[in-house]
Amino acid sequence: MSEEKIKLPRSSYEELCKIIKAYGRLTKPASLDEVATLSGIGKTVISANNSFLSAIGLLEGGKAKIATEPCRELSQALEHELIEAISVTWRKVIENTDFLNKMVLAVKIRKGMEISSLESHIAYSAGEPKSKAVMTGSRTVIDILKASSLIQEKDDKIIPVIAISSSDITTKPSDALPIAESSQKVQQTSAIAANVPSTTINLNIEVRINAELSELDELGEKLTKLLKSFPKLDKDNNKV
Repeated sequence: MSEEKIKLPRSSYEELCKIIKAYGRLTKPASLDEVATLSGIGKTVISANNSFLSAIGLLEGGKAKIATEPCRELSQALEHELIEAISVTWRKVIENTDFLNKMVLAVKIRKGMEISSLESHIAYSAGEPKSKAVMTGSRTVIDILKASSLIQEKDDKIIPVIAISSSDITTKPSDALPIAESSQKVQQTSAIAANVPSTTINLNIEVRINAELSELDELGEKLTKLLKSFPKLDKDNNKV
């Protein structure tokens, strides 16, 4: 299968966003003149970016183009400068665009890339010659990926972002016990074990705690208090 080709944008990320916002305000297929009036950007520049915007599913139509639903969603988020909404919407666009997905994958496979290397990789993968306009478009693609929070720039390198969700550290509600209840049940178990006449008692205690990300700062203190509440047993199984 041949590599998918795409015409890269010909503007900076900021200028591309102005075009997206202009299309998002229009409710019917619009001419370049209408978009130029709303965006304050020349018709030639808008036309040069329309191919890319169509390729990533933000525009549709022929000579007169109209915003798709993802474009309207992104336009609204950009208008109100809602960072999280912008990030989420760009991720949806990337998920549905094979070319952009491959650029994210390239960064992940290499565990990071120099900015200049990634710019060249994007231009090469798009099948475009190396020119000032094309490299501007490559940088804009990087800015789109950064805006999606799938990659980030650090120390002049682009590295993948590893997302950690609360599900990674939270047990199922049905399996978890509040800290106070856990403490009580463990004390009861220890008391029963202490009264059992036996030379050897192996007591395994498992405490599961349901904690949200926002509670992590306080979790250490709560666990310390919980551990201190455990009854100590001597060798004869008597409480000390």
